[in-house]
Amino acid sequence: MLRLFNDGFAVFSLFAAILAWQRRMWTVGSVLFSLGLGVKMSLLLALPAVGAVLLQGMGRDRALKQAVLMGQVQVSDCAFDASRYGRETNDDCQIMLGYEFLAAHPRSYLSRAFEFSRQFMFKWTVNWRFVGKDTFLSRPFALGLLAAHVALILVFLQPRWLKPAGVDWSTLPRWVLRLYTPPPMVEERISRRVTPAFVLSAILSAITIGCLCARSLHYQFYAYLAWSTPFLLWRSGSHPVLVYLTWAAQEWAWNVYPSTNISSAVVVGCLALTTAASWMALDKPDVLLPAKKVV
Repeated sequence: MLRLFNDGFAVFSLFAAILAWQRRMWTVGSVLFSLGLGVKMSLLLALPAVGAVLLQGMGRDRALKQAVLMGQVQVSDCAFDASRYGRETNDDCQIMLGYEFLAAHPRSYLSRAFEFSRQFMFKWTVNWRFVGKDTFLSRPFALGLLAAHVALILVFLQPRWLKPAGVDWSTLPRWVLRLYTPPPMVEERISRRVTPAFVLSAILSAITIGCLCARSLHYQFYAYLAWSTPFLLWRSGSHPVLVYLTWAAQEWAWNVYPSTNISSAVVVGCLALTTAASWMALDKPDVLLPAKKVV
């Protein structure tokens, strides 16, 4: 890990959470994921797919409780104790990851955690060097990447990340807003279609999309991609030659220091190819259980 950056620890928590979710240890996975968020907010890139996994794997109401639990890990677990023991006192509260910072300097903590106004340094970028310094530092370029990120999330959301539920865009808002509640038998069928392969493919695809649309990736961000890219390429059914060539090109590009126009273009190209591969991976029949086995 380059200069012991915290990304390695965040990625460790992410993969530990994925393993827990694959084993249907939903609460353990949510706590582990929130612990990773406490290390680095980059894990928010996975949040859209995480939400889709929990929503379909647990049902809407239980998934909302998991979202509250993630917040409690960052602030305090008073409400959790109250729900278990029927009481809420200061003695029952345990200070969690972000509480001391939020209580003392909430504005500074939140602004530095998200820092949307941050001006990235062109000399350190690994991915978008080939567009040139003027373009890289321009506001239209930043807004364009943000728009691309939102668009890709919407493209993946209904036909891929919500594929186990089989909901369309007209049903989704009513489902989330509690205007429509699927029958228990339907929820059970949806839950069984959230397989370990689907969980891993969906969450890693969200990470890849986030990295593709990131304004600046630094070398430590390779921790998010080193295992994700080979899996998504293999899961997509791509030819082994393409899988190995893409992996080798990505490995070479991330080891060029400082980055060049060619290496940065290779980084973005590999990310774009992996995003397309993740789209195909989530459409593979073996990612979801066949319908005849879940009725």
